[in-house]
Amino acid sequence: MIIFTSGIYQYGYWYRFNIGISTLYNPVSQSQYLFNSIVNILKILSDNVIIMCISTKYFDILRGDLMKKNCQLILLSLVLLSFIFNSLGFIYADDNSSEMKTVLFLNSYHKGYKWSDDIYDGIKSVLNSDDAKIELQVEYMDAQRVVDRQYIQSLFDTYKYKFKDRHFDLIISSDDAAFNFLLEYGDELFPGIPVVFCGVNYLEEDMLKKHASYTGVVEGFDIGSTIDTALTHHPTTETVYYVDDDTTTGIAIMKEFSKVMPAYKDKLNFAKLDGANLDEIIKKSRDLPENSIILYLVYFKDNEGTHYEYNEAISMLSQNSSTPIYGVWDFTLGYGIIGGKLTSGFYQGETAANIAVRVLNGENPSDIPVVTEMTTHYQFDYQQLKENGIEVDLLPQNSIIINLEKTSKKQILILNSYNKGLKWTDDLEIGIKSALVDSLDDIEFTYEFMDVQKNTDPVYLQNLYELLIRKYKNKKFDLIITTDDVAFKFIKMYHDTIYKDVPTIFCGVNYFEDSMLENKESFTGVVESYDLRGTINVALEINPSIKKFIVINDTSVTGQANKKNLDLLIPDYQDKLSFEIWDDMNMSEIQEKVKTLKNDSVILLLSFNRDKSNNTFSYDESIGMISEYASVPIYGVWDFYIGKGLLGGVLTSGTTHGQTVGEMALEILSGKKPSDIPVVINSPNIYMFDYKMLDKFEINITSLPYGSKIINEPNSLIDFYTNNKKLLLPFLYILFALGIILSLMYKNIRIRKAAEEKERLYALTDSLTGMPNRRAGIEHLNALLEKSKEGNFQTTVCFIDVNNLKKTNDAYGHREGDELIKDLCLLINSQLRDIDLFCRFGGDEFLIIFYDTNLIEAKQALERINETIKNHNQNEYKPYMLSISYGFGEYNQKECNTLDDLIEQADNAMYKNKRKMKREQK
Repeated sequence: MIIFTSGIYQYGYWYRFNIGISTLYNPVSQSQYLFNSIVNILKILSDNVIIMCISTKYFDILRGDLMKKNCQLILLSLVLLSFIFNSLGFIYADDNSSEMKTVLFLNSYHKGYKWSDDIYDGIKSVLNSDDAKIELQVEYMDAQRVVDRQYIQSLFDTYKYKFKDRHFDLIISSDDAAFNFLLEYGDELFPGIPVVFCGVNYLEEDMLKKHASYTGVVEGFDIGSTIDTALTHHPTTETVYYVDDDTTTGIAIMKEFSKVMPAYKDKLNFAKLDGANLDEIIKKSRDLPENSIILYLVYFKDNEGTHYEYNEAISMLSQNSSTPIYGVWDFTLGYGIIGGKLTSGFYQGETAANIAVRVLNGENPSDIPVVTEMTTHYQFDYQQLKENGIEVDLLPQNSIIINLEKTSKKQILILNSYNKGLKWTDDLEIGIKSALVDSLDDIEFTYEFMDVQKNTDPVYLQNLYELLIRKYKNKKFDLIITTDDVAFKFIKMYHDTIYKDVPTIFCGVNYFEDSMLENKESFTGVVESYDLRGTINVALEINPSIKKFIVINDTSVTGQANKKNLDLLIPDYQDKLSFEIWDDMNMSEIQEKVKTLKNDSVILLLSFNRDKSNNTFSYDESIGMISEYASVPIYGVWDFYIGKGLLGGVLTSGTTHGQTVGEMALEILSGKKPSDIPVVINSPNIYMFDYKMLDKFEINITSLPYGSKIINEPNSLIDFYTNNKKLLLPFLYILFALGIILSLMYKNIRIRKAAEEKERLYALTDSLTGMPNRRAGIEHLNALLEKSKEGNFQTTVCFIDVNNLKKTNDAYGHREGDELIKDLCLLINSQLRDIDLFCRFGGDEFLIIFYDTNLIEAKQALERINETIKNHNQNEYKPYMLSISYGFGEYNQKECNTLDDLIEQADNAMYKNKRKMKREQK
């Protein structure tokens, strides 16, 4: 139907101006006849309503002589126009669809309450679409925690002032408090504004008599289906004990439950599990009869007035009761209930939002019936199903199951602060996997990259936190590894919410205090203990004329930790040096300033991934852009800068850092508690320098500390080429051409072999001592056992345990403990033959594999080792004594003919020796 008017149609009401529809009814017979004809024809042609605005002047024309002469022509034109406008899909009466609509979401409760948050997510899933063009404003009433009448009156006064100049096109309310508030005050606060409610527990028909512009969704419960499901799984049940409080929500759901009870009067007994507080309820739940189940309705407040978050009471109840627990709300799933037919906040919000869109598009709310169908779904927790012996196949069709196990492999989440491809992050992963190389087939890794180096907006971080919470709240992990500060901060904040009781290893944390792990029994890790003092000292050693350090450092989380560590050291150098901190500059400013630095200065680059204007840089970009202009050497503490413009320093390595984490992971996956594994405060660091930078600043290699690692060092072939370039040039051109051909032919082979060699290096070598590791030892021992089985070849091993290593670590630090291990390795190796293999089995355990040696000869070798250790203790002035316990294993075809038997025999003998030594010491 087409209506020609200059008025407005909105929410089912006509708002007419003086030139509105009434103009059509002036007593002009031919005009009236024309109008009636148009309306009748178009009623037949179309069911659509198209509203067109026509001015008074046009109607004057219709009433005039022109219309009398051309009635048929005008009528045909108008019909044709109606088809054109219909085909284009236009909306013509005061079309506000292209304008932004404003919707107020009045939430009964508070942000962070999962039920409310789920409703809000459901609303946003509809209203936040690109096509909706809706501005959504949220107002939290917090009426669960504050319930007195005076508070409600204060809310009214606040809203009256707050919204006096605001216009909303529609209001969505969630839960009873907001709904009842609008029933009482809505006409005064928001006159004429339609309301869509949801989450209402109890709705009487007469509630909406005076509110024609209200419609919405009732929060239906299907308690009967939940009980039926429970009886299917527990057919011998005689009594249902229910938990409920006296909040508005609790009273409302109890009314619904009371309607369900009579249907089971011949089958079940119902009893309230009650008490003055939650502790009393928990105590009663421990002694329930065997043929019982618990139905958890709601428990936000106890009889003493103590409030509980949505997951607190159910979590405490499930941890202390062996009775199966079922529920009615999906926000309790994952916290101890088996499941049931659960009411979902998300579907409540989604349904309400779809109704809101219809109202905003012009439908009259009174024409939209209140949705009373239950927005419920069968949902279950696989972990609870497994604990109660319930098969998944017995669940109702289309059930939603959380925490479903898909693999028997150990699940490890690696939560990275930064992005994939960042050298530090990638090196950590290489190190972790090198330590886990023997177990990789039994481990499944999940990687999460927070990418905070490129995204520093606090809003991004908060949204990311919320995303991770939702993404992993129902995913079970055996271990979590966090890399760097932001991931560590996140896991500390939300560990108990989404990863409760999951062991966690942190690494890459720049600033650490013991208080950070207070009440964190499931945490341990490796502090990124870069050696700032070592780098400053080596710079002074190489450049004795230095008077000033220019410290380039940003204000990120990592940068702030760097600043704290540097501030602790500066007082030790105040008589020798000055430190100038550049942390509030743009990159372009730094580039200009480093050009003009004098020779008595050097640069100490800590971290500069974000400048004053929030421009972000990768590590490679940062060092490259600074070193390109720097007139003095740049020192640092991280190895990912080396080779990019950093001269060097005492550098921390992501790979060795990761190896330490991997070794911890092995212990935890084998059953050791994180609380029994001390946090490693001093991670390994090494002297490392770039030959190109040394050459650029004319620094002699002989001035470097002994044992320094130098990259980009020229070899003799390059020197020879430099001296004989004219003679060798034609020959080198030929070699170069052949090299290209060969490289194209064998490129894949070289890449694969290089990767295999790198993995082999990590897999077979102990990172601390440089000795063969457990895997290398086992491979070698297997080969010798095969020889023993084939002929007259004797295989003997000696299992060694370092005595009092823990005491040394506790008294003098882990670095001194590491030195103790290195000293012992040198002493033991000095008394072995080249054909014998000495390997580190792990921690303080070692294994000597004697080549073609009998037990007597092996014991003689150990006597020499003990004598060497004794001489060392007498001649070296250390605050502790070196000492070992040992035991032998000898291959025997009948009684000890496998690798495991041989090691077990030596291990048992070692422990026997250790106990004997302790008795002798006493």
